[in-house]
Amino acid sequence: MRTVFITGASTGIGHALAKLYLSRGFRVCSVSRRAPKELAYHPDMIFVQYDLTRCDGIPAMVDELLNRAENASPEIVFLNAGTFGSPPKRADETPIVEFQEILAINLVAVKAVLDACLSRAERPRCVVFSASISALRPRAGMLSYAVSKAAMNALAQVYGIENPDIFFAVLGLCNVDTKVAKTIMQADDRFDDLVALRGRAKKIPGYLSSPDERARHLAAILEQRTQLGLQSGLFKEIRELTHSCSN
Repeated sequence: MRTVFITGASTGIGHALAKLYLSRGFRVCSVSRRAPKELAYHPDMIFVQYDLTRCDGIPAMVDELLNRAENASPEIVFLNAGTFGSPPKRADETPIVEFQEILAINLVAVKAVLDACLSRAERPRCVVFSASISALRPRAGMLSYAVSKAAMNALAQVYGIENPDIFFAVLGLCNVDTKVAKTIMQADDRFDDLVALRGRAKKIPGYLSSPDERARHLAAILEQRTQLGLQSGLFKEIRELTHSCSN
């Protein structure tokens, strides 16, 4: 059975991806801090509840998860789990502990899961990073998130150079109605760009894509990555690709 691996499958885009691939007859191996309630009992859903900041245990967790799925080799790994943390604040107001926590989830855990997947005898064909335009265009109030996503872009590029047999898709997911977006939009009046973003989200119908819509976009782009000219390891905004592919 064709298999995908998804981190952060309990909510948002990760949950939507799990639902989409299950509906297409895939087996889904997933990990998150909370169970994806309505999917947890699906016969093709293999789930482990795990805190990905516990990096030392990630190799054993990945092995356990994939062994439960008949020693499956996932053809796609979605490194989706991530967080914004607390509502936007100035860089000099961001505690070191909070900064480290965001990096632990958005960057260090990504490397740990990736390494565990690549160490198996059969390696994935494609790895997808849930990236963000904030890595290239950081805004005031977004220090931890922007730094973590910028570092993740560099990580993906290096892995892409060193592993030419695997396609590394680094996709900025743009504006999606998720917990991350809701947290960003709690910005106070000091952060003009984020206040304006909140205004557009309220006034413009469809400005925020639903997680289900974005999951369909992701799946379509991966299927058509050659035609779309997507390059392994290099960042691309998803909205630049969605008009060029059918989904």
